[in-house]
Amino acid sequence: MKKLATANWFVALAGTLAYLGTTLFCFSMAKFSAVPAANGLEASPVHAGESWIFLNPELDQMVAELKQEKESLSMREQQLKELEARLASERQEINIVTEAVARVQRDLDRTLVRIKQEDVPNLKKLAKMHASMSPEGSANILKEHPDDEILKIFFYLKPTESGPILEAFGKLGKADAQRAAQLTERLRRTTETPAGKVKR
Repeated sequence: MKKLATANWFVALAGTLAYLGTTLFCFSMAKFSAVPAANGLEASPVHAGESWIFLNPELDQMVAELKQEKESLSMREQQLKELEARLASERQEINIVTEAVARVQRDLDRTLVRIKQEDVPNLKKLAKMHASMSPEGSANILKEHPDDEILKIFFYLKPTESGPILEAFGKLGKADAQRAAQLTERLRRTTETPAGKVKR
């Protein structure tokens, strides 16, 4: 018997049988573990897919918060765009009003005659000279001057002195009559600077 146990072929046969027995035992254990449990509970499903996909409540909460923050930022961006559009519209309205005011100011400056303080002595002398003349003579002289100069002289004449001159002015012809009417209207807008007080 001792001789049989030391024989090469016996050792090889015993090793082969041991290997086969171990393999069969492992396969049968795996088969039994795959069968559902006897109490009727199903085995937990094995997750199929990528190894990095897993359930994490904290991560889900972070994702939800990020989505909510993104929606809030989108809403804020929309509000800012609406505010920007409203401001642009208001700015355009302000520009239109500013241009209208500037246009009115330019028109007013064209019709308003301003008398500088340094011109006052000369204008008073001229006014005194025209007051001493006949209305017809004064009108014939004044019609050769620009309207602004005539108005500056009229500014220092009394209404009883400028009235007859304007009347004589109107008798010189239709064009001069229209000019006399314009002079009368503009005379009301004549001011003296820098005092800036409307005298008439």
